[in-house]
Amino acid sequence: EADIARLYPRYDTSEQREIYKSYNDFYRFLCKSPLPYIPHQASYTTASTSSSKTETTKSSPSSTFQFDKHDVQTPCGSHHQHYLINGKYLIAVGVVDILPQCLSSVYSFYDPFLSRSLNLGKLTALYEIEWVENASRYRPDLKYQYLGYYIHSCQKMKYKAEYKPSELLCPSKNVWVDFEVAKERLEARSPVRHCCNISASDEDFCLEIVQNTNKEARGDEHDDSDMMGDRHEEQKNNHSTSSVLQSCSTPDSAATQIKFYIHPGNVLTLECLNGEGQAIVRPMFEDFAREIGEEICQKCLIKLC
Repeated sequence: EADIARLYPRYDTSEQREIYKSYNDFYRFLCKSPLPYIPHQASYTTASTSSSKTETTKSSPSSTFQFDKHDVQTPCGSHHQHYLINGKYLIAVGVVDILPQCLSSVYSFYDPFLSRSLNLGKLTALYEIEWVENASRYRPDLKYQYLGYYIHSCQKMKYKAEYKPSELLCPSKNVWVDFEVAKERLEARSPVRHCCNISASDEDFCLEIVQNTNKEARGDEHDDSDMMGDRHEEQKNNHSTSSVLQSCSTPDSAATQIKFYIHPGNVLTLECLNGEGQAIVRPMFEDFAREIGEEICQKCLIKLC
């Protein structure tokens, strides 16, 4: 706080405290990292047209790096990537985590006026992709750029789908799926919440739902042999994928059993809302109920923000 008072002598005490709070928030969000910075002696294999050789060089001790094609030995950890004009005018900063298998894009901030014509947000992303491409020649395991979470209905995250080819991680099976395939499945299987099994084919996805529904109706659990029997029985009935998909998307009455609250201590159900409120909440609950089943709907309590 003493430094803030020295740097901003014309501001009163309350304004100086606000600046100090803003600085602490900035440091916690974009500077403080759980990843330790450990300078180390690194060895990388480089290939030439005549022979291959191993070069051992010492990594730079600076945790802030400027982009060029010779910084591929930057060690794992959290870094600030500076974008300068004429080597001295800072116009953008990319905050990244370098991990053994990827470069994770944490955040970027830049001059908003210059970005109107230079698209600095996209520029930082493209440079990070190029950095990974160059680094992968020396560090074979490091070959991905990770753009973080993706919410299909969030307009601010739409830009992440512009970089191709790309993949989404299936939240159900923990496997990567081509984005274009994942997008179609999200919109067809979970049109409201956009959260579902995106790794399964249409047939397997619907069979899984049918099997779960049958389990709840009978009130028992199947072993693996029973599940295979259900699969063969479903195929025997010759139902088309489109008709099964349609039945899977039918609204579930289990949504009316879901309890939720907006303020602590005030537990509600859909019937407590007026028509306008139900029109907003019911589609989300029906989508949620189709994925988790009636049994869990009866036990869960959801907080609506």
